[in-house]
Amino acid sequence: MEYYFAPMEGVTTAVFRRIHHRLFGGPDKYFTPFISPTSEHLLTARELREISPENNAGLKVTPQILTKNPEDFLWAAAQLGDMGYGEVNLNLGCPSATVTAKGKGAGLLRTPETLERLLDGIFSRAEIPVSVKTRIGYAESEEFPALLERLCRYPMAELILHCRTRREMYAGAVHYEAFGLAAERCRARLCFNGDLFTPGDFTALAARYPDLPAAAAARGAAEDPALFRRLKGVNRTRQTNHREVVLHTKI
Repeated sequence: MEYYFAPMEGVTTAVFRRIHHRLFGGPDKYFTPFISPTSEHLLTARELREISPENNAGLKVTPQILTKNPEDFLWAAAQLGDMGYGEVNLNLGCPSATVTAKGKGAGLLRTPETLERLLDGIFSRAEIPVSVKTRIGYAESEEFPALLERLCRYPMAELILHCRTRREMYAGAVHYEAFGLAAERCRARLCFNGDLFTPGDFTALAARYPDLPAAAAARGAAEDPALFRRLKGVNRTRQTNHREVVLHTKI
């Protein structure tokens, strides 16, 4: 199983990623907080700093794009491809009210026709692999079978599934049955996201889904920056008084 550091707006910035990688390490991939291209096809100075290859040197990073317009997505994906990125991620999962009110992120899950136009436009013309991060519905978990059927029509590089609805935000039980349905029906590579805080959580997840390719954590990894390192059992060096000291245990 691979481990992803999922994005947290305002937390997992480029500076955070570099420091985390140097001091803790562990994740197989970092995702950037979303960039939101405008109709003028511009990115802000802050967004450009976040995705600058120089500011992500030595890291495996996938930029995330938030939009409801396929032309804006394709423009941003082309820019990122020119920067050397090999994959971009479409955000269909952000539950923030300021995002969903604009019909973006998880807000797209309540307008299936708009979502389908977006996916049609992206996957018919994208020249770079596109993964998708989503929730299982906007208001009710019963929305998921129809959403999954729609998503599975497209050649996405990976489906990252947070098994809650937008209405549930980050509260309540995770809908494992929804992920099980995705594992049965989706041909794309799958990644589980949601309520992974400890190594024990990942162990239980692996027992539930033995062939799961990847799992992503954001809140858990922010609370415990060494989470991925401990999952991999990686021995790391620590810096003391600006010197690297390797800790050895004598047996």
